[in-house]
Amino acid sequence: MNSNPDFTACRRLIEKAKTFRRRISQWLPVILILPLAAGFSHWWIEHRTLPAEDSSPFETELLPQPYSISGHFEKNQTITHVLLAEGLTTETIHEIVNTAKPVYNLARVNAGRLYQLYFSADGQFQDFRYYLDEDRYLTVYHDEENGRYIPAMEHHAYETRVEHIRASIDSSLFASVAELGEKESVAVELSDIFSSDIDFNTDVRKGDSFQALIERKYLNGEPSKNGAILAASFLNNGKTFTGFRFEDANGKPAYYAPDGSAMRRAFLKAPLKVIRITSRFSTARLHPIHKVVRPHLGVDYGAPTGTPVQAVGSGTVTSAGWTSGGGGNTIVIRHTGGYETRYLHLSKILVKRGARVGQGDVIGHVGATGDATGPHLDFRVYKNGKAIDPTKVVFPPGDPVSKEKMAEFTELCVELTNKLKDTL
Repeated sequence: MNSNPDFTACRRLIEKAKTFRRRISQWLPVILILPLAAGFSHWWIEHRTLPAEDSSPFETELLPQPYSISGHFEKNQTITHVLLAEGLTTETIHEIVNTAKPVYNLARVNAGRLYQLYFSADGQFQDFRYYLDEDRYLTVYHDEENGRYIPAMEHHAYETRVEHIRASIDSSLFASVAELGEKESVAVELSDIFSSDIDFNTDVRKGDSFQALIERKYLNGEPSKNGAILAASFLNNGKTFTGFRFEDANGKPAYYAPDGSAMRRAFLKAPLKVIRITSRFSTARLHPIHKVVRPHLGVDYGAPTGTPVQAVGSGTVTSAGWTSGGGGNTIVIRHTGGYETRYLHLSKILVKRGARVGQGDVIGHVGATGDATGPHLDFRVYKNGKAIDPTKVVFPPGDPVSKEKMAEFTELCVELTNKLKDTL
């Protein structure tokens, strides 16, 4: 082994140099990053946004927002009293009422009607709305740019959807419709569609069923009201009746069977929409007041006083007024084909002798005039002068779909039938 002192010293210097180089390579990344980190820290301190001394760093400032007020007019309230209570000035109310006059007279507002007021974020009046009915509302809004008030009659922007309903009959059509959560008007319309084929007082049986495509109108995403029934079918005692809504030759909607024949016959089966039979047609009935046996040549329908009575068919009023013999206020209508219908014990008569009436027109109200133990309608039908049982007469059919419109009707039937099948 070499023991030269100079050589040993030189070797030690070489080893120290290698150690220094290793340490430099280990610390070099840190040495390079430190200036960058220091520079970023300085920039962040200079540009950061400090929260207020009295607030949490998670809190945000809430800015004023536009807002609205709504309510209903009560009995004997005027628009001035209501809008003053809502914070409007006399001058603003005066402008609203006067500006609206060409469109609607706000001097007369109806109890129960909805009103709405809209304000900007700084509390300035922007718009007044008065709701007239389910379809229309009056708006008077402030045109800030031109410094004036502008009135307009607007229609609600309804969204119409076609929905499917169906149910089985347990006790009655009206009860089944109510169980679906539908309004009574749906049951009334269904009974109208099939009224010429089904007597809903006597023909409906437990286990019968129905289904329908009904238009539903939505306002702001919420169901608001029902539209028309587009198609419906009713299974009654093993027989199915189907009707489709279609505009007839006069452009008036009506219901037709798949073959184009009219669902509604020339005469309705009954002159009341919601009815119950309290006494039937008979050639020998014990009179409830006079206590003698004699013919009862009509059908008694029990109903509350004031219930609307409709003409079962188009015709001419030949008599309207008080009659002797216990009938009280009575209307007589002459129809084509030798038919005549009579409506007895009315509380009110709405037609005059000589007037032309159409099928379904309201001609009077149920009452208890003449010989009557309570409010009801005595309905009678005559054919060529002879009384016949209204519940058993088969009236002639109405006009079918015209040949010119048959192709259009057939196409509609296919479309609606497919929709009914798709929802089953």
